[in-house]
Amino acid sequence: MTSTPSARALPKFLTDYAPTRFRKRLTPFSRVPITGRIGEVWHLAAQRNPRNPVIVDRAPDVDPDGPRERSYRQWAALVDELAVKLVALGVRPWDRVAVVKENHLDVALLASAAARIGAVPALITNNHPHETITVMLGRLERPYLITDAVTVERMRLDKDTLAELTAATACLGEVPQDRPDLRVFAELGGGPVPAPALRAYHEPMVITHTSGTTGIPKLVLHSAESLYSLGLVEAERWPFFRLREDDTVAFCEPYSHQRVITGLLPLATVAPKLVMMSDPLSPRVRDLLVEHRPTLVETLPNAFLAWEELARDPARPFRNVRVYVNSFDAIHTRTVRTFLAATDRKLPVWVQSWSQTEAGAVAIRPYLRGSVKRRGHRPPPTQVLGWPVPGFGRIRALDPATGRPVRRGEVGLIQFSAPGRCLAYVGEQERHDNKRDGRWWNLGDLALINRWGAVRLIDREIDRIPGGSALEIEDVLLDRLPETTEVIVLAVAGSKPQPVYSTQGDEPVSAGAWARATADLPAMAEPIHIRWDEFPRTATWKVRRVMLREQLFAGSSAIGLGNWT
Repeated sequence: MTSTPSARALPKFLTDYAPTRFRKRLTPFSRVPITGRIGEVWHLAAQRNPRNPVIVDRAPDVDPDGPRERSYRQWAALVDELAVKLVALGVRPWDRVAVVKENHLDVALLASAAARIGAVPALITNNHPHETITVMLGRLERPYLITDAVTVERMRLDKDTLAELTAATACLGEVPQDRPDLRVFAELGGGPVPAPALRAYHEPMVITHTSGTTGIPKLVLHSAESLYSLGLVEAERWPFFRLREDDTVAFCEPYSHQRVITGLLPLATVAPKLVMMSDPLSPRVRDLLVEHRPTLVETLPNAFLAWEELARDPARPFRNVRVYVNSFDAIHTRTVRTFLAATDRKLPVWVQSWSQTEAGAVAIRPYLRGSVKRRGHRPPPTQVLGWPVPGFGRIRALDPATGRPVRRGEVGLIQFSAPGRCLAYVGEQERHDNKRDGRWWNLGDLALINRWGAVRLIDREIDRIPGGSALEIEDVLLDRLPETTEVIVLAVAGSKPQPVYSTQGDEPVSAGAWARATADLPAMAEPIHIRWDEFPRTATWKVRRVMLREQLFAGSSAIGLGNWT
Protein backbone atom coordinates (compact mmCIF):
# COMPACT_ATOMS: atom_id res chain seq x y z
CA MET A 1 0.00 0.00 0.00
CA THR A 2 1.03 3.64 -0.39
CA SER A 3 0.51 5.91 2.59
CA THR A 4 -0.34 9.58 2.13
CA PRO A 5 2.26 12.19 3.11
CA SER A 6 2.14 13.36 6.71
CA ALA A 7 1.33 16.91 7.69
CA ARG A 8 5.05 17.61 8.04
CA ALA A 9 6.47 19.50 5.10
CA LEU A 10 8.33 17.22 2.72
CA PRO A 11 11.84 18.15 1.61
CA LYS A 12 12.08 19.06 -2.06
CA PHE A 13 14.28 16.06 -2.86
CA LEU A 14 11.38 13.72 -2.02
CA THR A 15 9.07 15.37 -4.56
CA ASP A 16 11.37 16.79 -7.24
CA TYR A 17 13.77 14.27 -8.73
CA ALA A 18 14.89 12.83 -12.07
CA PRO A 19 12.88 10.04 -13.69
CA THR A 20 14.34 6.55 -13.91
CA ARG A 21 13.65 3.65 -16.26
CA PHE A 22 11.96 0.51 -14.97
CA ARG A 23 12.28 -2.98 -16.43
CA LYS A 24 10.26 -6.01 -15.42
CA ARG A 25 12.61 -8.81 -16.58
CA LEU A 26 15.65 -9.46 -18.76
CA THR A 27 13.97 -12.19 -20.85
CA PRO A 28 10.57 -13.90 -20.78
CA PHE A 29 12.23 -16.84 -19.02
CA SER A 30 14.21 -14.88 -16.44
CA ARG A 31 14.06 -15.30 -12.70
CA VAL A 32 13.14 -11.90 -11.31
CA PRO A 33 13.47 -10.33 -7.83
CA ILE A 34 10.61 -11.22 -5.53
CA THR A 35 10.26 -7.50 -4.71
CA GLY A 36 11.94 -4.14 -5.10
CA ARG A 37 10.82 -2.94 -1.67
CA ILE A 38 13.35 -3.31 1.11
CA GLY A 39 10.58 -3.01 3.69
CA GLU A 40 9.38 -6.53 2.88
CA VAL A 41 12.51 -8.44 1.85
CA TRP A 42 12.93 -10.29 5.15
CA HIS A 43 9.26 -11.20 5.39
CA LEU A 44 9.13 -12.51 1.82
CA ALA A 45 12.36 -14.47 2.32
CA ALA A 46 10.77 -15.99 5.42
CA GLN A 47 7.85 -17.17 3.27
CA ARG A 48 10.22 -18.67 0.70
CA ASN A 49 12.52 -20.48 3.11
CA PRO A 50 11.53 -19.79 6.73
CA ARG A 51 14.04 -22.13 8.40
CA ASN A 52 17.23 -21.44 6.47
CA PRO A 53 19.80 -19.83 8.79
CA VAL A 54 21.32 -16.36 8.55
CA ILE A 55 24.48 -16.18 10.68
CA VAL A 56 26.30 -13.03 11.78
CA ASP A 57 29.81 -12.68 13.21
CA ARG A 58 28.63 -10.91 16.36
CA ALA A 59 25.30 -10.22 18.01
CA PRO A 60 23.39 -7.34 16.40
CA ASP A 61 23.71 -4.00 18.15
CA VAL A 62 19.93 -3.61 18.00
CA ASP A 63 19.62 -6.83 20.04
CA PRO A 64 22.96 -7.32 21.82
CA ASP A 65 21.77 -10.24 23.95
CA GLY A 66 20.23 -12.07 21.01
CA PRO A 67 21.65 -15.05 19.09
CA ARG A 68 24.11 -14.82 16.21
CA GLU A 69 22.19 -17.41 14.20
CA ARG A 70 18.51 -17.01 13.34
CA SER A 71 16.16 -18.20 10.64
CA TYR A 72 14.77 -15.83 8.03
CA ARG A 73 11.51 -15.91 9.97
CA GLN A 74 13.28 -14.82 13.17
CA TRP A 75 15.11 -11.98 11.39
CA ALA A 76 11.78 -10.82 9.96
CA ALA A 77 10.34 -10.80 13.49
CA LEU A 78 13.27 -8.61 14.60
CA VAL A 79 12.49 -6.17 11.78
CA ASP A 80 8.94 -5.92 13.20
CA GLU A 81 10.36 -5.18 16.67
CA LEU A 82 12.56 -2.45 15.22
CA ALA A 83 9.57 -0.91 13.43
CA VAL A 84 7.78 -0.69 16.80
CA LYS A 85 10.77 1.13 18.29
CA LEU A 86 10.99 3.59 15.40
CA VAL A 87 7.31 4.47 15.76
CA ALA A 88 7.88 5.00 19.50
CA LEU A 89 10.73 7.37 18.64
CA GLY A 90 8.28 9.44 16.60
CA VAL A 91 9.05 8.25 13.06
CA ARG A 92 6.16 8.55 10.62
CA PRO A 93 5.71 8.04 6.86
CA TRP A 94 8.06 10.18 4.73
CA ASP A 95 10.36 10.97 7.67
CA ARG A 96 14.04 10.35 7.05
CA VAL A 97 15.78 7.87 9.34
CA ALA A 98 19.56 8.25 9.31
CA VAL A 99 21.35 5.09 10.43
CA VAL A 100 24.95 5.92 11.41
CA LYS A 101 26.53 3.14 13.45
CA GLU A 102 29.16 0.42 13.63
CA ASN A 103 29.05 -1.85 10.57
CA HIS A 104 26.70 -4.83 10.95
CA LEU A 105 23.83 -6.54 9.17
CA ASP A 106 21.49 -4.71 11.55
CA VAL A 107 22.05 -1.55 9.46
CA ALA A 108 20.06 -3.30 6.72
CA LEU A 109 17.48 -4.49 9.30
CA LEU A 110 16.94 -0.90 10.47
CA ALA A 111 16.58 0.17 6.84
CA SER A 112 13.92 -2.49 6.30
CA ALA A 113 12.08 -1.47 9.47
CA ALA A 114 12.07 2.21 8.49
CA ALA A 115 10.91 1.48 4.93
CA ARG A 116 8.24 -0.88 6.28
CA ILE A 117 6.51 2.02 8.07
CA GLY A 118 6.81 4.33 5.07
CA ALA A 119 9.84 6.32 6.21
CA VAL A 120 12.92 6.84 4.04
CA PRO A 121 16.08 5.30 5.55
CA ALA A 122 19.40 7.03 4.91
CA LEU A 123 22.35 4.74 5.55
CA ILE A 124 25.66 6.42 6.38
CA THR A 125 28.93 4.84 7.46
CA ASN A 126 30.41 6.04 10.74
CA ASN A 127 33.94 6.75 9.56
CA HIS A 128 33.46 10.37 8.49
CA PRO A 129 34.94 13.45 10.17
CA HIS A 130 32.64 15.85 12.02
CA GLU A 131 32.66 18.35 9.16
CA THR A 132 31.45 15.71 6.69
CA ILE A 133 28.71 14.07 8.77
CA THR A 134 27.18 17.43 9.65
CA VAL A 135 26.88 18.28 5.95
CA MET A 136 25.32 14.91 5.19
CA LEU A 137 22.81 15.12 8.05
CA GLY A 138 21.99 18.67 7.04
CA ARG A 139 21.11 17.57 3.52
CA LEU A 140 18.55 15.12 4.94
CA GLU A 141 16.63 18.02 6.53
CA ARG A 142 16.17 17.02 10.16
CA PRO A 143 16.15 13.22 10.04
CA TYR A 144 15.65 10.91 13.00
CA LEU A 145 19.05 9.46 13.87
CA ILE A 146 19.90 5.95 15.05
CA THR A 147 23.50 5.76 16.23
CA ASP A 148 25.76 4.43 19.00
CA ALA A 149 28.08 5.88 21.62
CA VAL A 150 31.23 5.06 19.62
CA THR A 151 29.92 7.00 16.65
CA VAL A 152 28.74 9.94 18.74
CA GLU A 153 32.23 10.32 20.19
CA ARG A 154 34.14 9.63 16.96
CA MET A 155 32.12 12.14 14.94
CA ARG A 156 31.87 14.69 17.78
CA LEU A 157 28.07 14.77 17.61
CA ASP A 158 27.49 17.06 20.59
CA LYS A 159 24.12 18.08 21.99
CA ASP A 160 23.89 21.37 20.08
CA THR A 161 24.82 19.73 16.77
CA LEU A 162 22.15 17.05 17.11
CA ALA A 163 19.53 19.53 18.29
CA GLU A 164 20.13 21.59 15.18
CA LEU A 165 20.36 18.77 12.64
CA THR A 166 18.01 15.99 13.83
CA ALA A 167 14.40 15.57 14.91
CA ALA A 168 15.46 13.11 17.63
CA THR A 169 18.37 10.75 18.26
CA ALA A 170 18.31 7.22 19.69
CA CYS A 171 21.49 5.54 20.86
CA LEU A 172 22.16 1.80 20.69
CA GLY A 173 23.85 0.25 23.68
CA GLU A 174 24.94 2.34 26.65
CA VAL A 175 24.22 6.06 26.59
CA PRO A 176 26.81 8.45 28.08
CA GLN A 177 25.61 9.82 31.43
CA ASP A 178 26.18 13.41 30.32
CA ARG A 179 23.92 13.04 27.26
CA PRO A 180 20.28 13.20 28.35
CA ASP A 181 19.43 14.34 24.83
CA LEU A 182 20.06 10.81 23.52
CA ARG A 183 17.11 8.42 23.74
CA VAL A 184 17.96 4.87 24.81
CA PHE A 185 17.02 2.70 21.84
CA ALA A 186 16.49 -0.41 23.96
CA GLU A 187 13.86 1.40 26.04
CA LEU A 188 11.74 2.35 23.04
CA GLY A 189 8.72 0.28 22.06
CA GLY A 190 5.73 -1.10 23.85
CA GLY A 191 3.17 -0.65 21.09
CA PRO A 192 1.69 -3.04 18.54
CA VAL A 193 3.51 -3.98 15.36
CA PRO A 194 2.57 -1.29 12.85
CA ALA A 195 0.80 -2.26 9.65
CA PRO A 196 3.05 -2.10 6.57
CA ALA A 197 2.96 1.29 4.84
CA LEU A 198 5.35 0.66 1.98
CA ARG A 199 6.28 3.39 -0.47
CA ALA A 200 4.86 3.08 -4.00
CA TYR A 201 7.29 1.56 -6.49
CA HIS A 202 8.03 4.89 -8.19
CA GLU A 203 8.49 6.88 -4.96
CA PRO A 204 11.78 7.58 -3.17
CA MET A 205 12.51 4.63 -0.88
CA VAL A 206 16.11 4.60 0.38
CA ILE A 207 19.23 6.78 0.51
CA THR A 208 22.78 5.48 0.54
CA HIS A 209 26.01 7.28 -0.30
CA THR A 210 29.00 7.08 -2.60
CA SER A 211 32.46 6.18 -1.33
CA GLY A 212 33.64 9.75 -1.03
CA THR A 213 37.15 9.21 -2.37
CA THR A 214 37.31 12.81 -3.63
CA GLY A 215 35.41 14.71 -0.94
CA ILE A 216 32.07 14.69 0.84
CA PRO A 217 30.13 11.57 -0.25
CA LYS A 218 27.07 12.13 -2.40
CA LEU A 219 23.74 10.98 -0.95
CA VAL A 220 22.11 8.80 -3.60
CA LEU A 221 18.31 8.37 -3.73
CA HIS A 222 16.73 5.19 -5.13
CA SER A 223 13.16 3.90 -5.49
CA ALA A 224 11.78 0.37 -5.51
CA GLU A 225 11.57 0.65 -9.30
CA SER A 226 15.23 1.54 -9.70
CA LEU A 227 16.50 -1.09 -7.25
CA TYR A 228 14.29 -3.81 -8.72
CA SER A 229 15.71 -3.00 -12.16
CA LEU A 230 19.27 -3.24 -10.81
CA GLY A 231 18.41 -6.51 -9.04
CA LEU A 232 17.43 -8.18 -12.33
CA VAL A 233 21.07 -8.84 -13.16
CA GLU A 234 21.73 -10.70 -9.91
CA ALA A 235 18.45 -12.60 -9.81
CA GLU A 236 18.97 -14.06 -13.30
CA ARG A 237 19.78 -17.77 -13.66
CA TRP A 238 23.19 -17.32 -15.26
CA PRO A 239 25.09 -20.44 -16.33
CA PHE A 240 27.70 -21.55 -13.77
CA PHE A 241 27.49 -18.56 -11.42
CA ARG A 242 23.79 -18.07 -10.69
CA LEU A 243 22.67 -17.89 -7.06
CA ARG A 244 21.25 -21.26 -5.93
CA GLU A 245 19.00 -22.33 -3.07
CA ASP A 246 21.60 -24.80 -1.81
CA ASP A 247 24.36 -22.16 -1.71
CA THR A 248 26.04 -21.02 1.47
CA VAL A 249 26.80 -17.36 0.84
CA ALA A 250 29.59 -15.64 2.79
CA PHE A 251 29.17 -11.88 2.55
CA CYS A 252 31.36 -9.15 4.05
CA GLU A 253 30.51 -5.60 2.97
CA PRO A 254 29.70 -2.18 4.45
CA TYR A 255 25.98 -2.68 5.13
CA SER A 256 25.23 0.99 4.61
CA HIS A 257 26.13 0.71 0.92
CA GLN A 258 23.63 0.49 -1.93
CA ARG A 259 25.31 -2.77 -3.01
CA VAL A 260 23.88 -4.48 0.08
CA ILE A 261 20.39 -3.05 -0.42
CA THR A 262 20.32 -4.25 -4.04
CA GLY A 263 21.80 -7.60 -2.98
CA LEU A 264 18.97 -8.20 -0.52
CA LEU A 265 16.51 -8.50 -3.41
CA PRO A 266 17.97 -11.65 -5.05
CA LEU A 267 18.91 -13.04 -1.62
CA ALA A 268 15.27 -12.73 -0.55
CA THR A 269 14.20 -14.31 -3.84
CA VAL A 270 16.35 -17.43 -3.39
CA ALA A 271 16.77 -17.38 0.43
CA PRO A 272 20.00 -19.42 0.70
CA LYS A 273 22.01 -19.95 3.87
CA LEU A 274 23.86 -16.70 4.66
CA VAL A 275 27.00 -15.91 6.66
CA MET A 276 26.98 -12.11 7.04
CA MET A 277 30.25 -10.70 8.37
CA SER A 278 30.94 -7.11 9.39
CA ASP A 279 34.71 -6.79 9.84
CA PRO A 280 37.06 -8.26 7.21
CA LEU A 281 39.95 -8.23 9.70
CA SER A 282 38.12 -9.95 12.56
CA PRO A 283 39.49 -13.34 13.70
CA ARG A 284 35.89 -14.57 13.48
CA VAL A 285 36.11 -14.43 9.69
CA ARG A 286 38.43 -17.44 9.53
CA ASP A 287 36.39 -19.41 12.05
CA LEU A 288 33.12 -18.82 10.21
CA LEU A 289 34.58 -19.67 6.80
CA VAL A 290 36.16 -22.89 8.09
CA GLU A 291 32.98 -23.92 9.91
CA HIS A 292 30.42 -23.19 7.20
CA ARG A 293 32.44 -23.88 4.03
CA PRO A 294 30.76 -21.29 1.79
CA THR A 295 30.07 -21.98 -1.87
CA LEU A 296 29.77 -18.30 -2.85
CA VAL A 297 31.92 -15.52 -1.36
CA GLU A 298 31.52 -11.79 -1.89
CA THR A 299 33.51 -8.97 -0.36
CA LEU A 300 35.34 -5.78 -1.32
CA PRO A 301 38.28 -5.90 -3.73
CA ASN A 302 40.68 -4.62 -1.06
CA ALA A 303 39.22 -7.00 1.52
CA PHE A 304 40.03 -9.87 -0.83
CA LEU A 305 43.53 -8.41 -1.07
CA ALA A 306 43.79 -8.40 2.74
CA TRP A 307 42.53 -12.02 2.82
CA GLU A 308 45.27 -13.39 0.58
CA GLU A 309 47.11 -14.90 3.59
CA LEU A 310 43.81 -16.42 4.72
CA ALA A 311 43.49 -18.03 1.28
CA ARG A 312 46.78 -19.85 1.97
CA ASP A 313 45.69 -21.03 5.43
CA PRO A 314 46.24 -24.82 5.88
CA ALA A 315 42.60 -25.18 6.97
CA ARG A 316 41.58 -24.10 3.44
CA PRO A 317 38.60 -21.96 4.41
CA PHE A 318 37.73 -21.40 0.73
CA ARG A 319 38.00 -25.04 -0.33
CA ASN A 320 34.29 -25.37 -1.24
CA VAL A 321 33.85 -22.07 -3.09
CA ARG A 322 32.42 -22.36 -6.60
CA VAL A 323 31.87 -18.61 -7.18
CA TYR A 324 33.72 -15.51 -5.97
CA VAL A 325 32.15 -12.10 -6.53
CA ASN A 326 33.75 -8.69 -6.26
CA SER A 327 31.81 -5.53 -6.93
CA PHE A 328 32.69 -1.81 -6.68
CA ASP A 329 36.15 -1.67 -8.30
CA ALA A 330 38.60 -3.55 -10.46
CA ILE A 331 40.24 -6.51 -8.74
CA HIS A 332 43.97 -7.27 -8.83
CA THR A 333 45.14 -10.19 -10.98
CA ARG A 334 47.26 -11.61 -8.16
CA THR A 335 44.23 -11.71 -5.88
CA VAL A 336 42.03 -13.58 -8.38
CA ARG A 337 44.81 -16.13 -9.00
CA THR A 338 45.31 -16.65 -5.26
CA PHE A 339 41.65 -17.36 -4.51
CA LEU A 340 40.96 -19.54 -7.52
CA ALA A 341 43.86 -21.69 -6.28
CA ALA A 342 42.34 -21.79 -2.77
CA THR A 343 39.27 -23.84 -3.74
CA ASP A 344 39.08 -27.57 -4.41
CA ARG A 345 36.35 -27.09 -7.01
CA LYS A 346 37.35 -28.22 -10.51
CA LEU A 347 35.93 -25.20 -12.32
CA PRO A 348 35.55 -22.24 -9.94
CA VAL A 349 34.45 -18.90 -11.39
CA TRP A 350 35.42 -15.39 -10.35
CA VAL A 351 32.82 -12.76 -11.28
CA GLN A 352 34.03 -9.18 -11.46
CA SER A 353 31.25 -6.60 -11.43
CA TRP A 354 32.21 -3.02 -12.20
CA SER A 355 29.44 -1.10 -10.53
CA GLN A 356 28.42 2.29 -9.23
CA THR A 357 26.05 3.33 -6.47
CA GLU A 358 24.07 5.47 -8.90
CA ALA A 359 23.71 2.97 -11.74
CA GLY A 360 24.37 -0.56 -10.48
CA ALA A 361 26.41 -3.11 -12.47
CA VAL A 362 27.97 -1.42 -15.49
CA ALA A 363 30.08 -4.31 -16.80
CA ILE A 364 30.52 -7.93 -15.76
CA ARG A 365 33.30 -10.40 -16.53
CA PRO A 366 33.88 -13.99 -15.36
CA TYR A 367 37.40 -15.39 -14.87
CA LEU A 368 38.63 -18.96 -14.78
CA ARG A 369 42.04 -20.15 -13.55
CA GLY A 370 43.48 -19.89 -17.04
CA SER A 371 42.39 -16.25 -17.33
CA VAL A 372 44.96 -15.09 -14.77
CA LYS A 373 47.86 -17.53 -15.15
CA ARG A 374 50.27 -14.97 -16.66
CA ARG A 375 52.15 -12.94 -14.03
CA GLY A 376 53.00 -9.27 -14.38
CA HIS A 377 51.40 -9.08 -17.83
CA ARG A 378 50.58 -5.71 -19.43
CA PRO A 379 47.79 -4.80 -19.57
CA PRO A 380 46.61 -6.91 -16.63
CA PRO A 381 43.70 -9.19 -17.56
CA THR A 382 41.58 -7.77 -14.75
CA GLN A 383 41.86 -4.26 -16.20
CA VAL A 384 39.45 -5.43 -18.91
CA LEU A 385 36.26 -5.26 -16.87
CA GLY A 386 33.94 -7.01 -19.29
CA TRP A 387 30.67 -6.11 -20.96
CA PRO A 388 27.29 -4.64 -20.04
CA VAL A 389 24.51 -7.21 -19.82
CA PRO A 390 23.38 -7.73 -23.44
CA GLY A 391 20.04 -6.14 -24.21
CA PHE A 392 20.02 -4.35 -20.84
CA GLY A 393 22.91 -1.89 -20.65
CA ARG A 394 24.96 0.11 -23.17
CA ILE A 395 28.23 2.02 -22.88
CA ARG A 396 29.97 4.67 -24.94
CA ALA A 397 33.20 6.67 -24.70
CA LEU A 398 33.33 10.44 -25.24
CA ASP A 399 36.11 12.98 -25.56
CA PRO A 400 36.18 14.76 -22.14
CA ALA A 401 36.88 18.13 -23.79
CA THR A 402 34.37 18.07 -26.67
CA GLY A 403 31.76 15.54 -25.55
CA ARG A 404 31.98 13.80 -28.94
CA PRO A 405 32.20 10.00 -29.25
CA VAL A 406 35.69 8.56 -29.72
CA ARG A 407 36.56 5.55 -31.87
CA ARG A 408 36.91 2.02 -30.55
CA GLY A 409 40.27 1.58 -28.85
CA GLU A 410 40.63 5.28 -27.93
CA VAL A 411 40.46 6.46 -24.32
CA GLY A 412 37.37 8.45 -23.46
CA LEU A 413 35.01 9.37 -20.66
CA ILE A 414 32.58 6.49 -20.15
CA GLN A 415 28.81 6.92 -20.16
CA PHE A 416 26.34 4.17 -19.31
CA SER A 417 22.68 3.69 -20.15
CA ALA A 418 20.43 1.11 -18.47
CA PRO A 419 17.25 0.90 -16.40
CA GLY A 420 17.57 1.57 -12.68
CA ARG A 421 19.61 4.76 -12.51
CA CYS A 422 19.21 6.69 -9.24
CA LEU A 423 16.68 9.49 -8.83
CA ALA A 424 18.79 12.20 -7.25
CA TYR A 425 21.76 13.40 -5.26
CA VAL A 426 20.09 14.59 -2.08
CA GLY A 427 20.72 18.31 -1.66
CA GLU A 428 22.83 18.39 -4.85
CA GLN A 429 20.36 17.90 -7.69
CA GLU A 430 22.33 20.24 -9.96
CA ARG A 431 25.35 17.95 -9.57
CA HIS A 432 23.16 14.96 -10.46
CA ASP A 433 21.76 16.72 -13.51
CA ASN A 434 25.29 17.61 -14.67
CA LYS A 435 26.04 13.88 -14.97
CA ARG A 436 22.83 13.11 -16.88
CA ASP A 437 22.75 13.23 -20.67
CA GLY A 438 19.28 12.03 -21.60
CA ARG A 439 19.33 8.29 -20.94
CA TRP A 440 23.11 8.32 -20.52
CA TRP A 441 24.91 8.63 -17.18
CA ASN A 442 28.46 9.93 -16.88
CA LEU A 443 30.50 7.53 -14.73
CA GLY A 444 33.50 9.86 -14.34
CA ASP A 445 35.90 7.09 -15.48
CA LEU A 446 38.37 7.11 -18.32
CA ALA A 447 38.41 3.87 -20.29
CA LEU A 448 38.54 2.48 -23.79
CA ILE A 449 36.07 0.16 -25.47
CA ASN A 450 37.91 -2.50 -27.45
CA ARG A 451 36.93 -4.08 -30.76
CA TRP A 452 34.85 -6.72 -28.95
CA GLY A 453 32.92 -4.12 -26.96
CA ALA A 454 34.64 -4.81 -23.63
CA VAL A 455 35.69 -1.97 -21.32
CA ARG A 456 39.32 -1.52 -20.34
CA LEU A 457 39.40 0.84 -17.37
CA ILE A 458 42.24 3.36 -17.36
CA ASP A 459 41.63 5.63 -14.33
CA ARG A 460 39.11 7.87 -12.66
CA GLU A 461 39.21 11.08 -14.66
CA ILE A 462 40.35 13.07 -11.62
CA ASP A 463 43.14 10.53 -10.92
CA ARG A 464 44.55 10.23 -14.44
CA ILE A 465 48.28 10.27 -15.03
CA PRO A 466 49.88 11.50 -18.28
CA GLY A 467 50.50 8.86 -20.92
CA GLY A 468 49.58 5.83 -18.84
CA SER A 469 47.24 4.14 -16.39
CA ALA A 470 47.74 4.22 -12.64
CA LEU A 471 45.48 1.16 -12.30
CA GLU A 472 47.63 -0.82 -14.73
CA ILE A 473 50.87 0.08 -12.95
CA GLU A 474 49.39 -0.77 -9.54
CA ASP A 475 48.19 -4.19 -10.66
CA VAL A 476 51.47 -5.04 -12.39
CA LEU A 477 53.56 -4.06 -9.36
CA LEU A 478 51.39 -6.07 -6.97
CA ASP A 479 51.83 -9.08 -9.24
CA ARG A 480 55.59 -8.65 -9.70
CA LEU A 481 56.28 -7.80 -6.05
CA PRO A 482 54.41 -10.42 -4.00
CA GLU A 483 55.55 -8.87 -0.70
CA THR A 484 53.47 -5.74 -1.38
CA THR A 485 50.07 -5.43 0.31
CA GLU A 486 48.99 -2.18 -1.39
CA VAL A 487 50.31 -0.09 -4.27
CA ILE A 488 48.87 3.30 -5.23
CA VAL A 489 50.16 5.56 -8.02
CA LEU A 490 49.20 9.20 -7.41
CA ALA A 491 48.81 11.85 -10.06
CA VAL A 492 50.64 14.99 -8.89
CA ALA A 493 50.43 18.08 -11.11
CA GLY A 494 53.88 19.18 -12.25
CA SER A 495 55.58 15.96 -11.12
CA LYS A 496 56.07 12.38 -12.24
CA PRO A 497 53.49 9.81 -11.10
CA GLN A 498 54.15 9.01 -7.46
CA PRO A 499 54.06 5.35 -6.32
CA VAL A 500 53.16 4.69 -2.67
CA TYR A 501 53.21 1.15 -1.31
CA SER A 502 53.02 -1.03 1.80
CA THR A 503 54.45 -4.50 2.45
CA GLN A 504 54.10 -7.56 4.64
CA GLY A 505 56.16 -7.00 7.76
CA ASP A 506 56.58 -3.31 6.81
CA GLU A 507 59.96 -4.00 5.20
CA PRO A 508 60.64 -1.81 2.15
CA VAL A 509 61.24 -3.35 -1.26
CA SER A 510 64.93 -3.35 -2.18
CA ALA A 511 66.08 -0.84 -4.77
CA GLY A 512 67.14 -3.65 -7.11
CA ALA A 513 63.78 -5.45 -6.91
CA TRP A 514 61.93 -2.19 -7.51
CA ALA A 515 64.11 -1.37 -10.52
CA ARG A 516 63.52 -4.81 -12.08
CA ALA A 517 59.76 -4.62 -11.49
CA THR A 518 59.45 -1.15 -13.04
CA ALA A 519 61.95 -1.49 -15.91
CA ASP A 520 59.27 -1.51 -18.64
CA LEU A 521 56.85 0.86 -16.89
CA PRO A 522 56.48 4.62 -17.45
CA ALA A 523 58.93 6.83 -15.58
CA MET A 524 57.86 7.48 -11.99
CA ALA A 525 59.09 9.34 -8.94
CA GLU A 526 61.01 7.47 -6.25
CA PRO A 527 58.57 5.22 -4.36
CA ILE A 528 57.31 6.04 -0.87
CA HIS A 529 56.93 3.17 1.59
CA ILE A 530 54.25 3.50 4.32
CA ARG A 531 52.34 1.09 6.56
CA TRP A 532 49.13 -0.47 5.24
CA ASP A 533 47.09 1.28 7.93
CA GLU A 534 48.48 4.67 6.91
CA PHE A 535 46.50 4.62 3.67
CA PRO A 536 43.35 6.71 4.24
CA ARG A 537 40.36 4.61 3.22
CA THR A 538 36.65 4.86 2.62
CA ALA A 539 34.12 2.46 4.16
CA THR A 540 34.47 0.34 1.01
CA TRP A 541 38.24 0.22 1.63
CA LYS A 542 39.03 2.34 -1.41
CA VAL A 543 42.13 4.47 -0.89
CA ARG A 544 41.25 8.16 -0.65
CA ARG A 545 43.76 9.30 -3.25
CA VAL A 546 43.06 13.01 -2.80
CA MET A 547 43.58 12.73 0.95
CA LEU A 548 46.71 10.59 0.50
CA ARG A 549 48.20 13.11 -1.93
CA GLU A 550 47.49 15.96 0.50
CA GLN A 551 48.89 13.85 3.34
CA LEU A 552 52.18 13.35 1.48
CA PHE A 553 52.38 16.54 -0.60
CA ALA A 554 50.44 19.31 1.13
CA GLY A 555 49.07 21.86 -1.32
CA SER A 556 49.54 19.69 -4.42
CA SER A 557 46.75 19.05 -6.92
CA ALA A 558 45.59 16.37 -9.35
CA ILE A 559 45.87 16.49 -13.14
CA GLY A 560 42.27 15.56 -13.96
CA LEU A 561 39.45 18.10 -14.01
CA GLY A 562 37.13 16.29 -11.61
CA ASN A 563 34.04 17.71 -13.30
CA TRP A 564 32.18 14.39 -13.20
CA THR A 565 32.86 13.12 -9.67
